[in-house]
Amino acid sequence: MDTPELGIVIPALDEAEALPDLLRDLAQLDLRHEVLVVDGGSRDETVQAARRAGARVMRSRTGRARQMNAGARLLRTPWLLIVHADSRLDADALRAVEFHVRAGRSDAACFRLAIAHRHLFYRFIEAAQRIRARYAGLVYGDQGLLIPRDLFFGLGPYPDVPIMEDVILNRRLIVAGRLRTLPATITTSPRRYEEEGRLRAWIRNATLITRFLLDASPAELAHRYPPRRLRAAATPVQRGTATLLVFAKAPRPGKVKTRLARTIGDAAAADVYRRMGRLVVDRLTDARATVTVCYDPPGSGGEVRAWLGDVPARYTAQPPGDLGQRMARMFERAFEAADRVVVIGTDTPSVDAGTIDRALDALDSADVVLGPATDGGYYLMGLRAPCPALFEGIAWSTDTVLHDTASRAREAGARLTWLELESDIDTADDLTPEVLERLGLDPAPGGGRGV
Repeated sequence: MDTPELGIVIPALDEAEALPDLLRDLAQLDLRHEVLVVDGGSRDETVQAARRAGARVMRSRTGRARQMNAGARLLRTPWLLIVHADSRLDADALRAVEFHVRAGRSDAACFRLAIAHRHLFYRFIEAAQRIRARYAGLVYGDQGLLIPRDLFFGLGPYPDVPIMEDVILNRRLIVAGRLRTLPATITTSPRRYEEEGRLRAWIRNATLITRFLLDASPAELAHRYPPRRLRAAATPVQRGTATLLVFAKAPRPGKVKTRLARTIGDAAAADVYRRMGRLVVDRLTDARATVTVCYDPPGSGGEVRAWLGDVPARYTAQPPGDLGQRMARMFERAFEAADRVVVIGTDTPSVDAGTIDRALDALDSADVVLGPATDGGYYLMGLRAPCPALFEGIAWSTDTVLHDTASRAREAGARLTWLELESDIDTADDLTPEVLERLGLDPAPGGGRGV
């Protein structure tokens, strides 16, 4: 199968009404492409609408910048197109995308803005935006962003701010001379103007951008631009019990983190693993799940309890077999008392209770949830029912684990949702200053990595 040329990232939050139209537009693209809808916690049928159109689904932390960045990190396509869910792309816009990508250009591009309403007020808004873009370098996220992936991560990604993230990145591109305007328009919805009142919304927007240009921080401005949510309350999801399986090895030198040990030694690698496990388990106390620590090797229960035992949890030995057989069996046991089960390891320091809760929420509309790791594996799997096929014929401890597991899920007809891409700690290169700080370790003098 050919690798897609273009990855399309659509951040979404309660967009079931608008999203299908955009997805129908994108289906007409004459480029190899894949569409990823990055959901920030919708209470409506957004996820279902994405699946019906054949889009991939990710559940990320809420916040448009976070959602767009998370989607861009997951997709490995050479080009990215980032568009808001209430956008529409006509035939001219699609052809402009195709031409820009196929021409081998290295610059990013945006569209001219059009608003889907006939009132003269919106022609004023469109004209004002053209003036702001030309003379103040203000290009908004409503105008879309077509960008080489390398450039996106070279000058970006979006700053993790609550508002103006699109303006900030686009201004970086303009300053670098890397943003051009495509000879086509993207059409956006006027819904906020119509819901809040046209004049009121325009004054609010003009005030916010003026204050931003006068160096007000996005955090200061955010309270004046609250997120738009559905007015009608969603039907509560009926949930049963959830179990979190934490797979852990006894932290013995020479038996854990062997690839890391090749660089820093057995004792130091075991110390890193001990600290990671302690950090991860301590951060799970608020997760909406009963915790079971699954330890290995058999007979190391006392050792593992001494290591992790401050956190309320059940402890049980892992059954015999390879990793897949052990996970399959533990899922089977957990489903005897739970209707949703999640498994994690102890070597991804970024995992916390919020990660687990997002996985459980994603299981409301998915059969399988995968947390992809940068090494080609996964740091989390969530299931709504046992699925032995996910663990069969997998070459464990290789960079094809994630790909092969996702393929098994698709072959089984399972609905799959992705979580954000995270880094396992496997080698010395993974011990970044941020990770070392989390683990209570200091970088070595001279810029090295000390443990």
